[in-house]
Amino acid sequence: MSDPVQNNAEDIGSVPSFFREHGEFLQSLDEVATSASNVDSWALPDASEEEMRLIREMKKTLDVYQEQPTCLDPYLERIVSRLMAVVQEYVYAFHDSMEKPESLISVTRMDGIFDLLYTLCKVRGYKVILRFFPHGVTDVEPVFATLWRFSVDFEASSWPARYALLIWLSLLAMIPFDIETIDSGITDLPAIAALAIATNMSLIKRWVELGKLFLCKPGCEMEGAAVMLSRLLSRRDSAAILQPEFIEWAAREITDAARPVDSTNAIKSGLQIGSVLRINGALRVLCHLFSAMDSHTSLDAQIPLLLDIFQMDAFDQHSITRKLISKAVQRLALLMLPAANAEMGRAYARPSLRANLSNNAAYASASERDDEAAESPDVEVPLEMEAFVGILLQKLHDKDTIVRWSAAKGIGRISERLPLALAREIVLAVGGILKDETLVDDKGLIDVAMTTEYSWHGALLCLAELSRRGMLYAPALRQVVPWVVRGLTYEIQRGDYSVGSNVRDAACYVMWSLARIPNPSSRRVFAEMSTEMATTLISVAVFDRESNVRRAASAAFQEHVGRQSAFPHGIAVLQLADFFSVGIMRNAFVVTSRKIAEFDEYRHPLLHHLCTVTVYHWDLKTRELAAKALRELAPLSPEYVRTHLLPEIMVLEVADSVPARYIEDFGASLTLAALATYMGSLSRVRWNIGDAQEKYFALFELALITCKTVDDIVVDFTSFVDACSLTPDQRLRIVKHTQVASSGTSRESFVLALGALEKQSDLELLCSLVTEGTTVEIRRNAAAALGQFCTRARALSQGLEDHSVDNRGDVGSWVRKQSLHSLASIFAGDGQTFQRLNECDDELAIRLLGQILCSTTEKIDRLRVAAGRMLEVLLHEQRVEAADSRLWEGLVQLQRLVPAQPNNFSGDAGVKGSEFSWADPEAAFTRIVQALSVSDERLRQPLFEGLVSTGSAEPLGKFAVGAVAAYAETLPETGATVAASAQPEWGVDGIVAELTRLLLTDRQTSKIINPALIVADQLIEQGALLAAAPDSWIPLYRATQRVAFKLRAPLRLSLCLKLYGSLALVSEELSRMAVGSLLAHMAHPVLRIRQTAADQLFSALCIHGVVDVGDDGDEIGRLVSETEWAQESAGVKDARAQLTALVRPRLAQDRN
Repeated sequence: MSDPVQNNAEDIGSVPSFFREHGEFLQSLDEVATSASNVDSWALPDASEEEMRLIREMKKTLDVYQEQPTCLDPYLERIVSRLMAVVQEYVYAFHDSMEKPESLISVTRMDGIFDLLYTLCKVRGYKVILRFFPHGVTDVEPVFATLWRFSVDFEASSWPARYALLIWLSLLAMIPFDIETIDSGITDLPAIAALAIATNMSLIKRWVELGKLFLCKPGCEMEGAAVMLSRLLSRRDSAAILQPEFIEWAAREITDAARPVDSTNAIKSGLQIGSVLRINGALRVLCHLFSAMDSHTSLDAQIPLLLDIFQMDAFDQHSITRKLISKAVQRLALLMLPAANAEMGRAYARPSLRANLSNNAAYASASERDDEAAESPDVEVPLEMEAFVGILLQKLHDKDTIVRWSAAKGIGRISERLPLALAREIVLAVGGILKDETLVDDKGLIDVAMTTEYSWHGALLCLAELSRRGMLYAPALRQVVPWVVRGLTYEIQRGDYSVGSNVRDAACYVMWSLARIPNPSSRRVFAEMSTEMATTLISVAVFDRESNVRRAASAAFQEHVGRQSAFPHGIAVLQLADFFSVGIMRNAFVVTSRKIAEFDEYRHPLLHHLCTVTVYHWDLKTRELAAKALRELAPLSPEYVRTHLLPEIMVLEVADSVPARYIEDFGASLTLAALATYMGSLSRVRWNIGDAQEKYFALFELALITCKTVDDIVVDFTSFVDACSLTPDQRLRIVKHTQVASSGTSRESFVLALGALEKQSDLELLCSLVTEGTTVEIRRNAAAALGQFCTRARALSQGLEDHSVDNRGDVGSWVRKQSLHSLASIFAGDGQTFQRLNECDDELAIRLLGQILCSTTEKIDRLRVAAGRMLEVLLHEQRVEAADSRLWEGLVQLQRLVPAQPNNFSGDAGVKGSEFSWADPEAAFTRIVQALSVSDERLRQPLFEGLVSTGSAEPLGKFAVGAVAAYAETLPETGATVAASAQPEWGVDGIVAELTRLLLTDRQTSKIINPALIVADQLIEQGALLAAAPDSWIPLYRATQRVAFKLRAPLRLSLCLKLYGSLALVSEELSRMAVGSLLAHMAHPVLRIRQTAADQLFSALCIHGVVDVGDDGDEIGRLVSETEWAQESAGVKDARAQLTALVRPRLAQDRN
């Protein structure tokens, strides 16, 4: 059967439903309802496990929709009705069981159902859920009796059950029949210890007493009881009798609970948690009651008592209590005032379409005069209203936001019902809060340093509420708007943090609400202040530190653009400063502000805001972004910056002001960096600095010590050294900073600054730091500093060998990369550099060339790109007439093997039109592997070592090994002689010999042995080395034996065993030797090595058949495959002995 709710939701033009799990949820609901409606199970203490599991899953599904609860609406009636049918049946049965003790029903059987009902109320709200509760007259007494029974022992029943029954009773309290007519006189209710109730008490009085019991309970029970009592006491048949009595009880409850335990020190002792709950419960029910009552006539005698309670000082430490007092005060005040009628609304605002669309100044002026002379209808205002408004105005200063916001809304609602003259007085009083403790100087600037953020926040919230209701008439707008504009930049420093973001957010709320004033006279006021309002809002939208404030300012700007059309270039600016553009701080500061500053009206205000507010901010990130934004905006108006902003900044710097002192104490790094940029600029234009050389040097020295990022400072320092040479003492000071025993950023900075010095001693110090620096940062910076000298190549050559690794990974790559960049700066633009280097040190020159060849096989793309570009510079941009004949021949061969690229070549990948990229590993290795044919082994060996090192690493290993394998197929089998020269051409034997050489390196320190084992195994498996001469394999086998001898490193030994397995496929002689080695390792003490040896032996003997084992093959295969070699047992030893007895004779026979 189709789902009618779903069908209706899918009709064209209907609102779609997104309750995606409705099918599974309704099916689970039916299963739960069927299980819970089983009468036989009601005597059990708990529901079945399956029922509780389904309920937990349903609750989890409902919790997902707390952010979008309306998605449940199409299914709420079915869900709630199905649950309440079961609950109603249970409640009736439970009520009957109270009269029949023999038919017991468990109090906790329906806890799961009640918990599910509470979850529905939590997600969708109890007011919506109550619509689908049954509310017949016959439900009153059973529900009341059930709640009474659940209240006898709070430990025995669950609070969700009591909450569900309370809100159900709040609905039943609204039945349109006299409760006395449905009172059957229940007398068999069990006694409740907390209640002293006469046996002949009526149902409605029992009802009130039961509700009082829950007002001191924490959580939802208090709220449910308050709603229930307010609806019950506001009934016409009970209001006259029960209301005064209950209010007097509530007043006594609050007064008694507010008495401190320690009367000698009332302030220090405070209130106990039980007393706070009693007070909150009584206040909560008063709030609901005042909202539900139709008239205040029954309260005339209690109003003085309530006023005394509302003004008590005992609640200062409890924010919820203060909020409830604010809510009770405003609702009582609204109850005593007549409702705002249409005529009174017209006195405040004239929502005329013709007036709003009119641009007639005369009409706006006439409207403004009408506002000033307007009078609201006569309204009788109670004398207590002044006290009520005074309480709410005082609450605007409260320290908690919830109290201030409640008071602000209350003042707005009350003002809407007061006569116009009194409403204007309230507006002036709220505006006066902003002026308290505020200083205004001769220029009209407002100083808020002595104010409190609580008062400003509360006042601005209240102004926003008044504005939303059209209470701000034209003269008030002229007085209020400047203060609101000041609130947009409100911020007060408190130590290492600031306060005021909530004030700025509230100011944006006021600006947003001002745009919604329907009064046509406000358009003229906005037209007068539009530029100031627009520029301030945009400045906050792009330059405020908090993202919520930036977005709030953007929303306020959008509201004015859409409703008032008074802001200059409104739509164009709004498209630049939308919700998403201002959400990211860096984008708002640097990108969005630059685009908006292209409009003349906003350019100077943005610059002024940057230079007077943002650059002095306490937050370092904000100041940095402000400096970057100023760099972007200043070129748009250089004359304004020079004539107005710079003098103002200088005045602020020398003034005794908090921002200036703050930047001096805590913003030194940014200030020094800016001074370094300034001094570097002067040096580059050779500005005459007179006698200030020592002063400037001291500032550079301080900047290198203080700043964390010094790359730009070193560039400026280099310009300074070129323009104003240093004294010997100054040079010595720089050197001493690099020799501090403790490492740190300052020492690293001065190492980088050494590159600006040109003495040979400084060069030697840098060369030593590249190899002997205590940290990788020092070695990296030393390599960077050496980039200015040709003779630094030796140290940079050593930097190319840095393969340091720590918990951050391959940190040595930082040094290698910087060394390559420094080498590139040495050789770039001078074709004689390599020639001079060779003349100075020919061994260094060829070693450096070999290292660069090795670097072209790097696993890191950026290093490979840098090395490839460096190689092409050496081969095709440097002269090759070297003094060393072997170097000259090697360069000629490399030029042929690694040809020059077209003009559109780029070392980086992804460049359009490039035919080759060093960033492409497959193309790079295929190209550089050809350089293995170079005759000079000093160049060939580093390159092959690099290929082997990369060939063992994934994912680039397959490209490196594949390139070597493809290259090997082009080589001759043995070292043949080339006709053109007497030099033997490198062959496949050479690759085997190189692998052997790498395996013979020191196995304690070498890092190339494991890669060599891996690459050798892969090349043999691919058949790339089968053309090698038979006698070239024996040294490789012997080298592998040497590596595996007494080796206990499991990884390296496993690689040796795999290589044995591959060598066994090469020749018969190698087969016997390799199988013997594998057989020997099956007795290794490391269990995993035994298993690896067994796997390789099985592959060699039983799969490939490298040794003829005759009729023993099946037995050998069984022993190798079925024995658990990775275990230590007698069976393993026996199997090894049998295997040795079977294989060893066969190896000896083959040898004979």
